[in-house]
Order: sequence, then structure tokens, then C-alpha cells
Amino acid sequence: MASRQDPWMDMISEEGDDNAVNPQAGVVYGRRRTQAKKQSDAQISLSRRQNKGSFVTSSTSSWSHSLSIRGRESIVIESNVNLQLLRKPKGPSKRPPKPTLKKKQDPSLPDLTKEKEYFKEVDAFELLEETPSPLCTKWTMGVKQQTAICNLSPILSRWGLSTITETPLDEPAEKFLLPIFDKLAIEEREGEGAGTETEPHLVQQGLLDGEDECASAFTQLLMVCKQTAPVSLREVLSAYSDPCSTKKLGEGTYGEAYRVGSTVCKIVPIDGDILVNNEVQKKSKEVLEEALLTSSLNNLRKEGENSCTGFIDTIDFRVCKGAYDAELIRAWEDWDAENGSENDHPKIFSDEQCYIVFVLADGGRDLESFVLLDYKEAQSLLLQVTASLSVAEAACEFEHRDLHWGNILLSRDNTEVITFILGRKKMKATTFGLRVSIIDFTLSRINTGDAILFLDLSADPELFMGEKGNKQFDTYRAMKKVTKDCWGGSFPKTNVLWLIYLVDILLLKKTFKRTTKDERELRSFKKRMSSYQSARDCLVDSFFTGLLVSA
Repeated sequence: MASRQDPWMDMISEEGDDNAVNPQAGVVYGRRRTQAKKQSDAQISLSRRQNKGSFVTSSTSSWSHSLSIRGRESIVIESNVNLQLLRKPKGPSKRPPKPTLKKKQDPSLPDLTKEKEYFKEVDAFELLEETPSPLCTKWTMGVKQQTAICNLSPILSRWGLSTITETPLDEPAEKFLLPIFDKLAIEEREGEGAGTETEPHLVQQGLLDGEDECASAFTQLLMVCKQTAPVSLREVLSAYSDPCSTKKLGEGTYGEAYRVGSTVCKIVPIDGDILVNNEVQKKSKEVLEEALLTSSLNNLRKEGENSCTGFIDTIDFRVCKGAYDAELIRAWEDWDAENGSENDHPKIFSDEQCYIVFVLADGGRDLESFVLLDYKEAQSLLLQVTASLSVAEAACEFEHRDLHWGNILLSRDNTEVITFILGRKKMKATTFGLRVSIIDFTLSRINTGDAILFLDLSADPELFMGEKGNKQFDTYRAMKKVTKDCWGGSFPKTNVLWLIYLVDILLLKKTFKRTTKDERELRSFKKRMSSYQSARDCLVDSFFTGLLVSA
């Protein structure tokens, strides 16, 4: 029986033997990674997210920089495939378009054609340079780039360091950096007595040799920390207490938290080549952004048009270098023996490892482990969190975006009332002796007035793949729906979503003295919040009647 003729080959044969071509390799598009491999990686990452705690928590607050292969395709060559160009069918050609008559220009008017083209080009360039973008897009020499930090110059100017980002293009960077380092070195020698003249030059070396952006970000990080060179971990510990009293409090994917005297030191390894806890270490640029964001929130503690004390007090941040200190290793092993650490042993760090250390006030225990006594404390918790978010919204368009029960610290004191200022109006909030501190701004978004700092969560799709019904992962997905995956924009509704999450936690996860009427009030508050667009809208709800008064 004759084989069925390929109609494509029939079409070719009609053109004659002269037009026949030899079989060629065809281009077939396919993805490099199999679906099974992708699902396996996602399951491993989700398992780690659900089991890993944040620095003083037991639920996740960290993010990973896993690279998505969504939309990436590779080209694979497949042999023995006949490839022909599609020929246009023969037939009468289309009628040519009718000629259009050009308007005759009045000879008395000047010809401004060239000028119009010039200003069109200028206007287009200015639009690219000046129009703010929610995706934080910048254009450099005609190439579109995405960046998490927009224009560091005005931000660094708050520390008197704007010179580093204002270097003219026709001048070498070292000409402007050397005076800055000399000034910092003099200040450090006068303030601390000790200091070598060779260490600052080690920091400058990366820029003088023309190294990549990482070296520049590391230099900027040192400058923001008011350092000329990294210090040892022991030096930081000794500044706050006897290192022998150091005690580990908790751990996260990217680092560890230790109690040092009356402070908490959050230690995060950065810029290293080795994987830590199966994750790539954070880069200087990332922690620089977190340091700047933390500093902006710290400014809210000062009395002004908008001020509050609901965000953790950041005492200092320092850049360190060297192997893990012996006392930190002892504290780590003690905690591991009692709790069973999921992190890598810190002995893996070499003498060349760098760290960023955030020195924070001790805010107490996280909401997950803290025992609330009664309904009044639950109300106070919601009031203080809502008031803090409202102030930060008004001051700097702040959105936390990861306010789970591990990122709220609670303690008790004798203070019955706290004061905050919202839009120049001083308010008093009843606390019932409970003090709230909000921590961990890794996923947060803030507008400093000169720049918008945010984390592009679209680069971490696994964050939205958590178990359905889990309130925390449901809130991530709700945020994605509100923002439409455009994370640079201002969406205060995300703060409302986390307040709704907190009400669910109080109803479902926390045990405290309450009545059926109290539970109805919580559910009614949650229902009303679903129609609010910001934390400030929530603050004026009747749920807080009697707890909030003008000062």
C-alpha cells in the first residue's frame, strides 16, 4: 500500500525541482527544566518556609532570591526535519495606494521641521528620565534596568554622604572618595582613639580597580554605618555586654538573633560565595536598603507631624568581618542542644566572611509565644499595631507586607497610655500595660520622599504557593491580587490585609479570657475592615471607641 503523500511536499514539488532544498535542522522550542524538577524545588522551598522561623519567631519572615524560569525558553536543534520558507500564493498584486498630496507650506512662515524633531526627542528623553514608575525602572544609556533602590544620592545625603553618588562622569571616582574616607578616618581616630591608616584603603580598592556594583554597594553600606572598614564581631558584642553572657534567641533562613546585654543583635552573613542554609547569601545592596528603611522608621520616634514608638528601636547597625566569634558559637550550640537548629553550623564561615549586624532594643517575645491575659490586651494589641501603621502610612507611605505573628513583639510594663501624633494631631491610646513593637522590614515598602524602597516579590513566586487555608500564605496571595504584582506602587490596603490576618490569629490561634460578645465584636471588626483601604481607615472604626482619645 502506497504511503500517504505529505501535502507540504506536494506544494514544494509544484514549484519545480530547482526550488527543492536539502533537509535542514529545525528549531524546536522547549524549556530546560522539567515540570517535575520545578515542582520538586517548589515543595522543598515551601517546606523550608513553613518550618523556618524568623529571628525572634517561629514562623517565616525571610525571602529568597530564587530565580524564576517563568518565560525563559531555550533553543534545541532537532535533526532530520524538513524546513521550508512559506511562499506567498501567486495572484494579482494589490493596487498601489493613492498618492497623497502634501500641504504646501506658506513661504512667509519659517520652516520649523528640524526644531520640532529636536524637541520631540528632548521631551521623550525627559519622560524616560523623570516619570516615576511603580516598577522603579531607570534608563541608563538607552538600556532599561530594574532596581530596588531609586537614586541613592538624596538618601545618603541625610548622612552627609551624597558625594559618592554625585561624581561627574568625566572625573575618576577615587578623586571624590578619598576626601570622604580621610574625613571618616579622622573622626573615627578622634572618637575611638585607635585605628589604622591601611584599612580604609582596602575598602577603596574595589572602586579603584573598577570592580562591580557589589563593591560600590559595600562601600556605601560602610558609609551609612559610619565606618571606614569592617570590625570584628567581638568588638560589637563587647560594646553592649560581656560576650560571655551572649545567648541565642532564635534563627531565620538568613541569620541568627542573639541577646547581648539589654539588646538583641541580628547577625546576617553577606556577600559570601558559600550557600548558607541552602540559600545564596544576601548582597550588600539588599542589606543597604534594609538599613536605610530601618533608619527612616527610626526617625518616627522623634516628635513631629507624624510620630510613634510602635516600630522596634534600632540602636545601631555595623558591618563586621571574620570567622564567627567563639562566644557566639557557644551560644549557638547551647540553643541547638535545647531546640534543634535547622541552620548550618556557623563554623563554616571563614576569616573573609562579612556580616551586617543590626543592634535592636529588646522588644520582648513574639505574638506566637506570648500569652495574652484577656480581651483588653487583645484590643490593645490591635490598637497599637493599627496606630503605628497609620502613622507610617501618613509619614512615608509605609507598608509592612509581612506582619505575621512572628513579627510582632510584646512585653509588659507599667505604662497605661502611649502617645502618638497623626497629621499633627496628638492622640492617646490605652495600652492596659501591654507594649507592642513591630519588627522585620525585609519585605516592606517605603517612600522616603527622595526614593521608593521596596522588594519586588514577583521575583519570588514560591512565596504565593503556600498551603491554602494557611492565613499567612492566604494573605500573601491577597496582597498579590491587590498590587497586581506591581510591588513598587503604593497600596495601603496591604496593611489592612495584615490587620485582618491578626484578627484571625486572635480568634483561631490565641487563647485568652473572652466572652461570646467579645468574639462577635472581633468578627464584626474584621468584616468592616474588608471595606477599608488603609490602616488609618481602620483606626477610626468603632472597635476602638473608648480606647483612643485626643491628647
